[in-house]
Amino acid sequence: MISLQEVERIASTWARRESLRRGYPRTPMVSEFDVGYVVWTREPSDRLPRTGDSVTTVIDKETGRTSTWPSLPSAVVKDLYRRRRPDLVGATSTVDPAVALRHGALRRPTPTVAAHLTVRYQQHHALGAKGDQHLQHHPLVRAYLRELPAGERVRGADRHAELIVLSDLLHRADDGRADDGPLTEADARELLAEAHLELFHVREAGDPAGGTAAAPCATCGRALVHFGVLPWTRPADRAPADAPAGGLPGDRFPPPVAAALAGAGWAPGREPHYARAERLVGEVCAVVGQEYRHAAFPAAVRALAEFADLRTRAAHAGTRHWVRPLHVDPLAAAHTADILAETAAAVGARLFPLGVEGAGEALLAIDDAGRVFALDQGGEWFLGGTLDAALGTLLGSGPPAARVRDDGGWTPDP
Repeated sequence: MISLQEVERIASTWARRESLRRGYPRTPMVSEFDVGYVVWTREPSDRLPRTGDSVTTVIDKETGRTSTWPSLPSAVVKDLYRRRRPDLVGATSTVDPAVALRHGALRRPTPTVAAHLTVRYQQHHALGAKGDQHLQHHPLVRAYLRELPAGERVRGADRHAELIVLSDLLHRADDGRADDGPLTEADARELLAEAHLELFHVREAGDPAGGTAAAPCATCGRALVHFGVLPWTRPADRAPADAPAGGLPGDRFPPPVAAALAGAGWAPGREPHYARAERLVGEVCAVVGQEYRHAAFPAAVRALAEFADLRTRAAHAGTRHWVRPLHVDPLAAAHTADILAETAAAVGARLFPLGVEGAGEALLAIDDAGRVFALDQGGEWFLGGTLDAALGTLLGSGPPAARVRDDGGWTPDP
């Protein structure tokens, strides 16, 4: 059940973000009724409202589901919602809408991925799932994931929009089968034979990656092939780097990590490049958010002095999770001042961008104590208490990442 006090806090957050986007203040408005809350923002008195300039949102009181409506009087929206509510809230959902709603009031949804899956002229939508929730994947998707070896699972893949939109569609198909029994895999493949999937990056304002096409992660891509959404293609696995001819460099890292770093051109004992690090820091700090600015600190400068422009290319099954390419380049994650500030408030430490993982699928950041985090469509993740430990986790030889909970602590990824 969503309370009025929660909705008022959520409405204030939405209004603040809309005010920043528009460049002038908007006032949050909430009107409670028997089955929900109508939420909108009001123009300043000195501005004339324009038709279609705003939307109205209804938050369902029982489930937390949201739906958008035209800018009509709240009494009209309430009446429309009551009539359409059974269709809007009756379908089985993979994601807990109340958790998603509450998490969105704490931290921005970015970075995430928007998935659009069209089947038989109906389009289904999903975003990556963040927040403290247990996802209710369709039994067929759940069974597929259960059979995957740990090393073939991308971190947080079950929270990815690609799998959520697939589960949502299969749930809806099951809901409409009445006495025909649940879908079989053959039924699912027949349903999805003509499916069309589109994925898009959702990023902060000004980020050139925002709105560009996204690719499914390795785990989701294989699942989508399994269910017939995507055609089979030869996997683009790139084997782990071989040990260099002269042997592995030093004993600072476990052999697989040392080999990956050596393959990327790194060697222990090389002179840190502080001038380059300071230049990168200056360029990143020039990229400001709508609400916050980046601020560097010694741990970030040291990390960049030693590892800036490190680029690994291996993509393969690891010991505990799927290993993805890594690029230490803070400029690739520079448009993150706002979301890093909100994440920093949760974990209790300042954050600075460090680079990206995969094909821009995750953004990496370091805090002022040297701890390393990742932000992606599945949430925020603790990678290690030091950069060395985080490199071990990212490159397949460290402990699994731990998801950052809504309260700022973290829980190991199952």
